[in-house]
Amino acid sequence: MSGSVSTGRRVRRTISAAVALAVVLATVYAAAALTSPVPRLVIDEQLPGAASGSWADAVPLPSAGASAIVAGGTAPIAAGDAEPRPIAGAAKLVLIAVALDAEPLAEGSPGPAITIDQAAVNRYRELDAAGARTVAVEFGQTWTRRDLIAATLLGSGNNIAELLIEEVFGGPEAYLAAAADWLDENGFTATTVADGAGLDPASRSTATELAAIARLALAEPVVAQLIAERPRTTSGGAAYSDEAAFLRDSGARGLVRSYTDAAGVCIVTTIEVAGETVTAVLLGQPGYPQAEQALQALLDGLQGAIGEVEVIAAGQTVAVARSDWGHQTELIAVEPIAVSTIDLDALTLRIDAAPRSTIVRGADAGQLVALIDGVEVSVRLESTGAITEPGVAWRFADPFTVLSRWTG
Repeated sequence: MSGSVSTGRRVRRTISAAVALAVVLATVYAAAALTSPVPRLVIDEQLPGAASGSWADAVPLPSAGASAIVAGGTAPIAAGDAEPRPIAGAAKLVLIAVALDAEPLAEGSPGPAITIDQAAVNRYRELDAAGARTVAVEFGQTWTRRDLIAATLLGSGNNIAELLIEEVFGGPEAYLAAAADWLDENGFTATTVADGAGLDPASRSTATELAAIARLALAEPVVAQLIAERPRTTSGGAAYSDEAAFLRDSGARGLVRSYTDAAGVCIVTTIEVAGETVTAVLLGQPGYPQAEQALQALLDGLQGAIGEVEVIAAGQTVAVARSDWGHQTELIAVEPIAVSTIDLDALTLRIDAAPRSTIVRGADAGQLVALIDGVEVSVRLESTGAITEPGVAWRFADPFTVLSRWTG
């Protein structure tokens, strides 16, 4: 009898212990479920895709010769002959860039002055008689360094280019050595200069490299000022014509308008379109009328191709925030993002969302960042709805899910 009583007690104690353990485990599980970490919201981006096509597709480049356009920080767009070819007076752009690299000249500064001697007068007469483009000089005139640069560039004076070489480098051999070094240092492997004026057909380049050289020259404040102001007299009163001007009424600012039998007509110009500076190069055009027609078509195309385009509208949904418990809300850009059409190819968009597990309506949800050539533009993101804490049903999921919240 006593044995059966002892056995019954052991059974009851075992059951009581099991019940107690179950209560403890249930309590621990409930506490773990109710206090388990809430996962962060998942952000599904809904950004627009990359733009198809290029702004340059709308710009007609001539099939004759070689041509190139470059705007902003974009790579040049080229057409025609890609091999180096004679560049005529465009060689003067190299001369001016190399001269200013050797002896910089501050914007507005006249620089050192020279007096025109008889040798300079004789050389002017010799070139003029040969039919080369010249700028008249007279014995005893005073020419500043700024005058020499202006008359070389705008006046396209071959005799003045020679004077500039003499004053800066001491002679053509020293200039050619300095030019070769400058071209090599700047990575212009397709450009060779055999003289400073471009009369020698061995002075050669490509349209794309000339566009880059023109931009480097324009980066010099004195050159930019001369191109904008376009003086037609020296500081001493000597007059010359603006030979670089071409289609001025269209807003183009010419740097080069030149011709030789070997090079054909060569044009280098810049124009402002919707706040962007575009450099255009036309080499080897068959004549000035054809060059004018080609450049006018190019300029017309630029007017339609370059402008501001809105890539993100104010209030546009750019992402959806989703919770693990089935709630979601849209994230909108509170301001628009607009960029130039020339920057569309280089544009990247990303979302920097604030890490969070819940969100209220109208809350700051992070930023939408537009990146163009290393420059960032950010606009604030805002939630259109709310995502609250999960309910009891979600929290009391299966034990493996609860465990994963603690260990995940």
